[in-house]
Amino acid sequence: MRRQFIVPAESCARSAAEARRTVLRDLHDGVGPSLAAVALGLRSARQLLTSDPAGAARLLALLEDEMHSAIGDIKSLVANESPAVVTKLGLVGAVEQFVSALRSRLHFAIDVVVLCEIPPLPDAVSVAAYRIIREALTNVVTHADARTCAVRLWFDTELHVEVLDDGVGPAEVASGVGLASMRQRASDLGGNCRVEPGLDGGTRLAAALPLS
Repeated sequence: MRRQFIVPAESCARSAAEARRTVLRDLHDGVGPSLAAVALGLRSARQLLTSDPAGAARLLALLEDEMHSAIGDIKSLVANESPAVVTKLGLVGAVEQFVSALRSRLHFAIDVVVLCEIPPLPDAVSVAAYRIIREALTNVVTHADARTCAVRLWFDTELHVEVLDDGVGPAEVASGVGLASMRQRASDLGGNCRVEPGLDGGTRLAAALPLS
């Protein structure tokens, strides 16, 4: 006789709600920063149209590539896969590529500093760190009114991520869906993520992500 297992409706509802939250969070933290970067690029391209048409054309070509990358992220999300850029380049390479795209259309400096060799990371840790960094940089670009920004990565017994800027400070940026999502990503791995004033002003985001 075949056994039948009945799953309570309440448990199914909780699972469905959690799945929806995960998808919405990945859309916000993954595709959201990509589209925000494209929007910044379109603004820059519009400003270049009269003064440097060739430069505007080059920028538009880059933006087209970024849109294709965002479409790839959506496909990976639907297939429950890691972002293609993280799979291809690793965490540091993926962060450097995103920062390079931002540099081409901003009026302030963003540096990526890797303080020590980063060991091979579990996919979940690489993806969480990448999403946190992208969301933090999007907040800096959108809200912080900063002139400089630095992304710092290092490893001791866990992966550490810092995003530092010299902007208006955390009172202006420390709320909203993005921060809650970053904290949840760290918490899901048994880590933590916090936003606080920087030592020399501005904002410091710090996340610690255990490998197991």
